[in-house]
Amino acid sequence: MTLSTSEETVMQSGLAELHAEGRIAVLTIENGTKNLLSEPEFIQREALLSWLDARPQICALIITGKGRHFSHGADTSLFENPDIPAISEKLRKARELLNTIERLPLVTAAAVNGGCFGGGLEIALSCQFRIASPKAVLGLTEIMHGVVPGMGGMERLARLLGREKALPMILRGEMLTAQQALSAGLVTKITEQKDAFPETVQFVQNLISGISPAQIRAVTETLARDADGMKDPSQGKFEALLREREHHEA
Repeated sequence: MTLSTSEETVMQSGLAELHAEGRIAVLTIENGTKNLLSEPEFIQREALLSWLDARPQICALIITGKGRHFSHGADTSLFENPDIPAISEKLRKARELLNTIERLPLVTAAAVNGGCFGGGLEIALSCQFRIASPKAVLGLTEIMHGVVPGMGGMERLARLLGREKALPMILRGEMLTAQQALSAGLVTKITEQKDAFPETVQFVQNLISGISPAQIRAVTETLARDADGMKDPSQGKFEALLREREHHEA
C-alpha cells in the first residue's frame, strides 16, 4: 500500500486505486485491459476502512474499472493446479471485503463499462446501485469454468432479482446486455454516454446533495440492519440527529 502526501490523497492497495473527489470516494480496479482479479481481495479491507475513517466528509463510494471494462473477474489461470486451501482463504477475505462494502454507511454505486463478469459482477452487486454504459455486458460466468461464484454473488443476485430469475442466470452463465440487465432489475439505469462514470457521479451527487454525512449514515445503517433482520433497526437514529443538530447550533 502506498499513500501520497498531496492534498487529495491517493491510495493504491492491491489491484485498485482510491481517491476522493469532494464528498465522493472513487475506487478504481486496475489490472490490465480486462482488470482481471488476480487477487479476489482487490483492495485490502483494513486499508479501505482506515482511509475512509480518516475522511469523515465522504458520503458516497463509486467503484469502477480503469479503461474499457469494469472487470472480467478472476484470472482463470489460477484454476490450473490450484492450491485449494490458499484459494479458500483468499475467497474468505474477498467475501469479508464485499460484506464490508455492502454495509458501508455511505451511498455506493458501481459505474459499469464494458465487461462485468464473474467476480467483477460480484463486486458490483455489493453496491446499492449499478449504473451501466450502453455497451456494458454483465454476468456471473463462473459456471463456464467448472466452478460457481465464490464471493457472495449468488446470494446477492438472488436477493436482488429473486430466485426465479437468479437461478437460471447463474446455472447458464448468462451474459446480459445493458438493456437486458435493466429490464431484469440488475442495473439501476443506462447512461447516455459511452463512459458510465460521469453520469454515475451525477446520480450519486443528486442523492447526497444538501444532506449531512450523519443523515446518510443513519439511513444506510438502518437499511443494512433491517436487511440483517435486526429488530427496530432505526431506533435512536432520529434522536441522535437531533442531538447533533443542537450541538452544531449551540
